[in-house]
Amino acid sequence: MSSPKPHCGFTLVELAIVLLVVGLVLGGLIVPLAKQAQSRRISETEATAREIKESLFGFAIMNGRFPCPATVATNGLENRRNDDVANGPVDAPIEGCRGGVYSGFVPWATLGVPEIDAWGNRFFYRVTNEFTRAKDDATANDPLNCVSPSPDRNLCTLGLTDLGSLTVETRNSVDKAKRSLSLQVPVVIVSFGKNGFGSTNSQNILQPNPPATNVDENQNLNPAAVIFMGRNNTEQQNGCSDSVVGQPFCEFDDIVTWVPSSILFSRLLAAGRLP
Repeated sequence: MSSPKPHCGFTLVELAIVLLVVGLVLGGLIVPLAKQAQSRRISETEATAREIKESLFGFAIMNGRFPCPATVATNGLENRRNDDVANGPVDAPIEGCRGGVYSGFVPWATLGVPEIDAWGNRFFYRVTNEFTRAKDDATANDPLNCVSPSPDRNLCTLGLTDLGSLTVETRNSVDKAKRSLSLQVPVVIVSFGKNGFGSTNSQNILQPNPPATNVDENQNLNPAAVIFMGRNNTEQQNGCSDSVVGQPFCEFDDIVTWVPSSILFSRLLAAGRLP
């Protein structure tokens, strides 16, 4: 009588162990890959923000001002001040942008830059009125040269006395106290990052706002904001607070870019746009 053939397959226990090991290996690979993909999107968005910044410098050199924000999301064109009654209500000469609106989307079509960040959402854009003025705009710093009854409507352009009204701040990691990164900023550009809280995507769908606990992300959403927060990225944690010492920071993944007045004026001087 022949002896039984030896069993060559795997037992259920052995299969379970193999599957567990494979799962652990794949899990260990997926997490680094996800972090790499996230880092790549951050780098892509930062590069796009730099491209927008350079386009703004070029626009200022060509036009003697910065563009107004795009408020009609479907066309990406700047919403310039209206002074023609045929186009609707005429804006007061103190306004550089139509209806006195100085926040909205980056005017991507006007600047010829990408429309969205790496997560598919449009960049937020906030500009100081003083830096959009041109063609008879009356402003606090230079009203005599900006208002003219003559046909020459190019007397009011950027000057060295112009002051930005925006500020970019961060928080100390230890005591969470605010400190300024840049003062008197003419333009701020914001990508609302991976979570996209408060952003509008390319299909014009508005994303939910951040939780109320995310104070710093909510601050960047205010269309009338003059102070923007640009701190390091942090993950959401239970019991978080952006201001209470001893508690972890709340989630923050906004990418904030700004145009310093000093660099703007240096570019304008080099291009012969300023005396």
